Amino acid sequence: MSRLLEALRSGRVLLMDGAMGTELRRAGLGTRGSGEVWNLTQPERVRAVHRAYVDAGAEVLLTNTFQAHKEHLTRQGLEGRFTEIWQAATAHARSAAAGRALVLADLGPFDLASAFHEGRSLATACAGCDGALVETLTMLSGGPVFLHFWSEKLEPPLPFLLSFTFLQRPDGKIVTARGETPEQCAWHAERLGIAALGVNCGKDIGLTQVVEIVRQYRQRVGYRLPLFVRPNAGTPRHAGDELIYPLTPEMLADGVSELLETGVSMIGGCCGTTPAHIAAIRPIVDAWNRQRND
Repeated sequence: MSRLLEALRSGRVLLMDGAMGTELRRAGLGTRGSGEVWNLTQPERVRAVHRAYVDAGAEVLLTNTFQAHKEHLTRQGLEGRFTEIWQAATAHARSAAAGRALVLADLGPFDLASAFHEGRSLATACAGCDGALVETLTMLSGGPVFLHFWSEKLEPPLPFLLSFTFLQRPDGKIVTARGETPEQCAWHAERLGIAALGVNCGKDIGLTQVVEIVRQYRQRVGYRLPLFVRPNAGTPRHAGDELIYPLTPEMLADGVSELLETGVSMIGGCCGTTPAHIAAIRPIVDAWNRQRND
């Protein structure tokens, strides 16, 4: 059994890292820069973000590859550096983890056509990691299914995770951008045979809505499938070119206990969260794990 699957089935809650883009922008990337390029041009700054999360207590790191698929890299004029970027990103995360954290290959949403053309290369690029995560999915689509197909062909097979993002309609119903409910997403995810199902990001989706999403996941899959959450630090407001996120580390940590009560296997942060947010969550997760072991 892989280290990731063993950890997911251990009964302990794992603490994931927080946002990468937020930290790279603070380090000088700017609002229009490509964080994926920094794996090559600013490697020490990328490693520094990973190390800050490990020092804050993160046990699971995501590679700096959210948009490192060929469609995006082609728009950036980087289509010929796909393998180089992935190798560097994996090495940076592994170096920072230093055996203290697991590493997930991080992929943003992509379409079926992209997955068909690059599924084998993406899966192979992820092979140096403990698992692969396709996150911020706004609809049920064939892209993740196709990548999962290739991940199963690696030796050993690579644990594969999905994370959806939702919005709340005026009538209060929580759905994907295409109108699918969390229950529908969970049903398809379980059929696919993934290692874990999550929720991250989301327009005007706060901690209350994240709890509700996990509860709806549970209605479909029970405890057969490990679940995880990576909420934003609230819904941001614009201040010039900057995005200001309202939830301080202490405010986010105040809502963690309710998330833990839903029985999640992993918890971390998405947009706007920082090493300080992860450090604030660490003692709450530790206390929860101790209580479960008593």
